[in-house]
Amino acid sequence: MKSFTSFIALAVFATSTLGFPVAHGPASVNVTARASSGKRGLSFNDATLTKDFNSGQVSFAYNWDSAFQGNLPAGVNYFPMLWSAAPEHSNQWEANANAAIAAGSTHLLFINEPDLATQSNTSPADAAKQWMQFMQPFHGKATLVSPAITNGAPPAMGTGWMDQFLSECDKLGCSVDAIAAHVYDSATNAAYYQNYITELGTKYNRPVLITEFGASGSVEQQQAFLQTMVPFLDGLASVSHYAWFMTAVGNLVNADGSLTPLGQTYVSA
Repeated sequence: MKSFTSFIALAVFATSTLGFPVAHGPASVNVTARASSGKRGLSFNDATLTKDFNSGQVSFAYNWDSAFQGNLPAGVNYFPMLWSAAPEHSNQWEANANAAIAAGSTHLLFINEPDLATQSNTSPADAAKQWMQFMQPFHGKATLVSPAITNGAPPAMGTGWMDQFLSECDKLGCSVDAIAAHVYDSATNAAYYQNYITELGTKYNRPVLITEFGASGSVEQQQAFLQTMVPFLDGLASVSHYAWFMTAVGNLVNADGSLTPLGQTYVSA
């Protein structure tokens, strides 16, 4: 996703109607942040909103693009993404990816929600061909991460789409180092997330990056959800990275970049 639009679209196949409430409360809350496991990250559109996080809390950040304006907190690794193979994304991909790797980026992310018509909307066969053109040249230079699937129902979506992509990749010789996935449901259904994410690691036998996850419910329910999910993700060996959707005003941060109660929970859970 690049905005809340696709998040709303996911409600079509999620078990609950999804939506993020505004995190009402004081401008910031003093909560002692737990040291990062090295897995926790940020998804952002505006880098200025990441300023009150630090590398002791989050290890990486990405913005559904291959470059960004501004600065990330010191020590936070940027993961560039080729959102789709459309020229507005792919024309600068090689130069931007090379620049990011030279600056220390360790992972390259591939197309966003190819199994969703309102996002990159790419067939598994086309995605495999695009991988060979745009990602394979970086083999050995960074960890190359699969397209980020939704948790929609197979065979057309979710793991069904991924299975077809990997099958096409086997024919072409793609080097897919890790799997990316997005997961959305209700904040009261943490067990679903835990089972689904665990199964991803078992099924694909590769590191898993949960590059988007979110949960519908009140702020209090979302905080309780994160207090369960963050330790779970930190402790699950198959998960290498995860990022809550998203670092936006009224979600993890206030307009001045200070952390909301939900943001404080994310870094302290």
